[in-house]
Amino acid sequence: MRLSRIFVDQRLDHGEQIYLDADTCHYLKKVLRLKSGAAIVLFNGQDLYDYESLLSYEGKQAIATIQNAVAANTESTLSTEIIQGLSRSDHMDWMIQKCTELGVTRISVFNANHTQIPLKPAQREKRLGHWRNIAISACEQCGRQVPPLVNFQQGIVAALAEPVPRDMKILLDFEGDRLRSGSVSRDTDESIAILVGPEGGLSDTETKSAKNAGFVATRIGPRVLRTETAAATALAIVQFSYGDI
Repeated sequence: MRLSRIFVDQRLDHGEQIYLDADTCHYLKKVLRLKSGAAIVLFNGQDLYDYESLLSYEGKQAIATIQNAVAANTESTLSTEIIQGLSRSDHMDWMIQKCTELGVTRISVFNANHTQIPLKPAQREKRLGHWRNIAISACEQCGRQVPPLVNFQQGIVAALAEPVPRDMKILLDFEGDRLRSGSVSRDTDESIAILVGPEGGLSDTETKSAKNAGFVATRIGPRVLRTETAAATALAIVQFSYGDI
């Protein structure tokens, strides 16, 4: 049986006793119904190790005692970024979950002109915390050691201006050549950024900004995909073509 994986945001080492938070304790004890002595795995998002541990309880406190550190690198060989126009909350959650499972390195969200409910500055940290928890939960399920970075910008100009590597820039749009396996060559040190609009797509102004920033209009196929489906599909194609899928 596959062991339950738990994210712990701290340094981990052999022999340490890690006191787990109340939500994790409830999940292990009431949802998974794990007993004292059960084996679990901890990871911290900081290194490429799974920390095999034994679970125990002291009242309402769950404790994991680390038994062994096992090197386990499930991170993709390809650096990828999804630049996503803010869409509905359930669509965003689905996109972040699935793209995390597919191995995305970074997710950059921005208020687009066609975003139905723009994110206000006062809501930013709460929403970012929610998205990061979605990514962490996906890592626990899929076996990743390092959750993707998730950030937010107020508009497309700021999102495109972020100082991060983007050697290949893909703009999902019905204009341009079809994105398919082997359609674009790349070197092993390159990174790929995929720009996706919200429901309703990008505005003409935003599309122009993207093309001016070097993004190439590319279509997935003849059918119109939902924004969250488009992001995951494009990521799967580039992972199959140049990554580890």
